[in-house]
Amino acid sequence: MANRATHAVDKLRSLEEGHRALVEVVACGSGAVPALRALLFEREPDGLFQPRCLAVAALAALKAYDVLIEYLSTLRTRADPVEQLGDDAVINAAARALAEHRDEQVFELLLSLAEVRLRPGAIEALGAFRRAEALPYFIAALAEDDSRPAAEAALRNLGAAASQALTTVATFPAAEEHESDSRLRQRRSALRLLGEIGIEPQAWPVLRNVMTDRDPTLRVLACRLCLAAAPQIEKAKAVRQLLGSMDNANWLLFPEIEDCLTTYFGEAREAVETALREAAPDGRPLRKRTRLALQRVQARGEARANAKPHPK
Repeated sequence: MANRATHAVDKLRSLEEGHRALVEVVACGSGAVPALRALLFEREPDGLFQPRCLAVAALAALKAYDVLIEYLSTLRTRADPVEQLGDDAVINAAARALAEHRDEQVFELLLSLAEVRLRPGAIEALGAFRRAEALPYFIAALAEDDSRPAAEAALRNLGAAASQALTTVATFPAAEEHESDSRLRQRRSALRLLGEIGIEPQAWPVLRNVMTDRDPTLRVLACRLCLAAAPQIEKAKAVRQLLGSMDNANWLLFPEIEDCLTTYFGEAREAVETALREAAPDGRPLRKRTRLALQRVQARGEARANAKPHPK
């Protein structure tokens, strides 16, 4: 039986047969665990990670969580970046696999991993616990491109419990004149999440100043929040600001403004009609791109307003 398990695990090393061999390895049962452990702990200077990730999948299927915990508890930083890159893929796979084994030991282990480095696997696994203790790591991970999707998913799952932390990071002023790209992405992500989760009207005054931020994307996202939760008098200001931003908005931001005006057409109707009838808020003629977008906003907004519910 041991020879059969060892032979099956050796097949995981093949880039061609590895995935097919996974079923065979799991069929060997607990007898395959020693060979899987040996494969998992092997060093791979060439950075090849697929066989060890398959070993992680097999260990998880066999519920050999103790081996995965042992592996993540004994990590070493590699001097060779290629080897480290391969190790990171295996670490992410092991962390994600442990998300199915939600006990306190695993949670503390994942927190310790996140303390050292915000790997996406650890952030995703922590998110599965839905515990507020991990909030600081989710917020920090919003600044990391590879970990941001997992952090956003975790914060969505926390919902209103994450609102205060998201508001803090979105409004915290930069110490330097020019914010880093990672910091801007973190703040933009926080505002988008607040838009999805929703804010209470009493939270709006804290976010108001973001409408005058140096970053145009942050200003637009703050206008969206204003239209969702601010007093009516401030919503008119947000609409004017969005209309005034359209002509100079880049190709990424322009659709965001159009969508915002469409979503909140009830608040924007009068200003949109005026802009189409006359000119931009500052008196300049509308650019063709802007005029076409506002015509779409008007058409979609009116269609939504006039739509009748289907009879039940």
